[in-house]
Amino acid sequence: MPHIHLEYSDNLQNLQAEKVLKAINLCMFDGGYVSAASDVKSRAVAQSVYMVGLGEEPQAYLHAKVSLLSGRSNELKQQISQQILQVLQQNLPAQTGLTVQVCVEIIEMPKESYSKAVIAAH
Repeated sequence: MPHIHLEYSDNLQNLQAEKVLKAINLCMFDGGYVSAASDVKSRAVAQSVYMVGLGEEPQAYLHAKVSLLSGRSNELKQQISQQILQVLQQNLPAQTGLTVQVCVEIIEMPKESYSKAVIAAH
């Protein structure tokens, strides 16, 4: 835990999604938000069909959905959100002719209904 879903418009120039995911995972581990680096699961998807506003201006987006187990304080969730926002901004290459919206969304997953199994390698 947590699960991080990174979605971005495919018009972002030179975005290295794997590098961004590693930076987010490192942020979560170095920040002490997880006890083991392997607790963070992240993935990225480039969206080819999207619209920002009415599609009249050249715009792009980078959006991280961070799913956390319930029970964390609002202050801690805000801290995680701000840390990941900073990581996204630091790893977004300069964009020519594009306005980019960078967002982080914290989603709570109820502890009572979350299930997990770890199947060790043979």
